[in-house]
Amino acid sequence: MKIFGKAVAVALGALMVGSAMSGCTQAAVFGNYPNDWSWSYKDDTSTMTIGEYIYYNYSAYYNASNKVEKGTGDFLDQKLNDDDGKEMTAREFIAKTSDEACKNFLYINKTFKDMKLKLTNEEIASYKANADQNWTYGRKTFEAYGISKDSFVEAGYENPAKLEAIFKGLYQEGGKKEVSLDQLKKYYEENYVNYNYISIPLYESSTDDDGNSKSTKKSNDDINKIKKNLDKYVKDINGGTSYADEVKVYMKDYDTETDPTVSATSILKNAGLGEEIEKAFSEMKDGKAKYIIVGEDGDSPMAYLLYRGNIKDESKKLGSDESLRYSTLVNMKSEEFQNDVKKAVQNYKCEINTAAIEKYPSTMFITEPATEAATSDEISADAKVQK
Repeated sequence: MKIFGKAVAVALGALMVGSAMSGCTQAAVFGNYPNDWSWSYKDDTSTMTIGEYIYYNYSAYYNASNKVEKGTGDFLDQKLNDDDGKEMTAREFIAKTSDEACKNFLYINKTFKDMKLKLTNEEIASYKANADQNWTYGRKTFEAYGISKDSFVEAGYENPAKLEAIFKGLYQEGGKKEVSLDQLKKYYEENYVNYNYISIPLYESSTDDDGNSKSTKKSNDDINKIKKNLDKYVKDINGGTSYADEVKVYMKDYDTETDPTVSATSILKNAGLGEEIEKAFSEMKDGKAKYIIVGEDGDSPMAYLLYRGNIKDESKKLGSDESLRYSTLVNMKSEEFQNDVKKAVQNYKCEINTAAIEKYPSTMFITEPATEAATSDEISADAKVQK
């Protein structure tokens, strides 16, 4: 499980966490680097290429286009709300988000180096494979804007992989904030639910003369018969019959050879079960069953036999299942980790090559009302692919 999703060619909207634009000095037109447009941000560990800045700027531009009312043409003066609810223009949002992403890039590289971390061969192969796939998809677009494959890979894939390595280095065994197995078990048992359910349609499906599907609610007699069966299953389970044994009774009653149970262990709000089912499970005790009807007043009602398993039995798996331990750790600590990164980046010390950044403004991404081909030609003439 990843803490942050990987970037994809055109659609990287949500960038890594960060904060204000303080903490960096400016290498402006009349500063130390008036003619060097090859780099954008740097600190004592890393120097970002201008292509990496353009990558983040384009990602922020795309993100902004999805937040404004009309995200085509020149929308830069339109108002939007950022992720903290603060109103600003799209232009301001793009500048802020790009700045945050660049400082995060530097902070991650420095922290990765300071912690003496290394990516495994498997981790490197994984991010490179994902990058290669998405580069194939978006190469023409990125190269037109001056983004080389190296910049694309490092900003969008290698840097997030390092971020995840930092998370592991902090919270896994031997880290400064190591989370013990007992702590994981406690969190797991307090936040996860082992849910099991069988769904039973209380309607019939058919197709009309035009080929359109339609649903017709079952008769009251048929529905009452199903409810009677469900009452029995619930009573038996709550009276001591195992869920597995009662499912066999259900399978015999409904003449099926396949166990229809949907079963998983998850934090309920992340399970996507629907409000009514989620609420029912949250109110149940481990080892108990109940049934509910969803959509009873409509044409397509569903009955659900619910069973909440023993979470302590599930938590025992944490000792032997490395993947389960890690996914639980991410759920437990990722928010804390992201907040810590955000605080660290707020006053991060770095240097910004303002002259280079101003040479590649976000207006370069506007493709309307001018034709896309014409705009790309114009951009390509000035935005040579940056290493």
